[in-house]
Amino acid sequence: MKKLVVVIAVLFVAVLSGCSEKKDTLVVLTSSGYEPYEMVDTNGELTGFDIELMEALAEEVGVDIEWKDVDFNGIIGSLQSGQYEVAIAGITPTEDRALSVDFSNVYYNSESGLENYFLFESEDAISGLADLEGLVVGVQLGTIQEELATSLAEEYNFTVEARNNHTQVVEEIKNGTIDVLVVESIVADSVIEANDTFSKVVVDSSLDSLTGNAIAFTKDSEYVEKFNEALIVLSENGTLDALIEKWFN
Repeated sequence: MKKLVVVIAVLFVAVLSGCSEKKDTLVVLTSSGYEPYEMVDTNGELTGFDIELMEALAEEVGVDIEWKDVDFNGIIGSLQSGQYEVAIAGITPTEDRALSVDFSNVYYNSESGLENYFLFESEDAISGLADLEGLVVGVQLGTIQEELATSLAEEYNFTVEARNNHTQVVEEIKNGTIDVLVVESIVADSVIEANDTFSKVVVDSSLDSLTGNAIAFTKDSEYVEKFNEALIVLSENGTLDALIEKWFN
């Protein structure tokens, strides 16, 4: 009888131990102000396509998330230094960035979303690159749009001004200190929805490295494979498509 009591007691302790086991917590970098990927809602909470996708992926992987909202320009460097391990912020997995960090598989790749647009106040009447001569073109710091604008600036004789997020550029366009914002199609639509005096014109030049969006990790992170597997699950069970429909349509 005593042996039976001992066995039951051991099993009970094991069950309690399993129940108290804690999940790993990942600090995930993002950069708000890039609608509809990531932004801050009226309650001061992060929301958007990337935010909901990462939370769904984390649940599938079995980890908790602690969000850290930072300037986009510092994300790759923070991962490269090992200060943080994961980031999701509408990041395009370019060859240059892949030298510093590892990427998940692409989780969103829209043909129309890869186009870049000039955004400007309607009365400016910009129709193409030739109209940018002498103007100030705004971009978000550290983005592929900054690369694109910088590569065209000398040829078309305009000045490039980079800011921490495109919301700052929009405000400076309204104030007259910047003339044009270069931004991807989906974000352009979001800006116009909130600012009906703005117009957009497609940029008739592009970067070969535009290949959708991926999650960035420190080099050799154990989480790359885990999140890729979770992406497959969310793709197959319809969660990914539902989020795309919610935020982009």
